Amino acid sequence: MGSIAPVLTGVRHLGLLSGERATPSSSSSTAQVAAVIVDPTALNKATAALEALNFTLVSMNSVAKDSVRTNAGLAEEMDRIREELRIHREISRR
Repeated sequence: MGSIAPVLTGVRHLGLLSGERATPSSSSSTAQVAAVIVDPTALNKATAALEALNFTLVSMNSVAKDSVRTNAGLAEEMDRIREELRIHREISRR
């Protein structure tokens, strides 16, 4: 999740750069308005990066659920083995 901040910072920086280049007038308010207009290429790249991150998180969630199911099955099997060993100890004591 730490990769979102650099993407958004990059989008903002590219928007500010395009705003500075787009305004030939010396008015600072005009430059600020133009800086808000973001380069669509950078915005598309940021959107693609966020979609890829979302896909990765969904995949990781699926893997984590599978891991939990596997661990639950192993725990159940270990409980059965423990109980079987307890029964064997009881039988060997008699």
